[in-house]
Amino acid sequence: MGQDSTIPGYLNKNNQRNLGRTEEKGTDHGQWLYSMECQKCKFKYKANGTDIWLRKCPNCQGGRP
Repeated sequence: MGQDSTIPGYLNKNNQRNLGRTEEKGTDHGQWLYSMECQKCKFKYKANGTDIWLRKCPNCQGGRP
């Protein structure tokens, strides 16, 4: 897990890009939600800051919604 994953523009190994932090509280240990975009299908979703580095697209890669 890299510390750079919460920086906008970060691209994880599953080709999911961090678009930046939202103002919504996350569900994991006081985390914030971050906007994510799949670079394959362009689907947008949200992820906890702790999950960015491993997320898969819920639309085309079978990732968690």
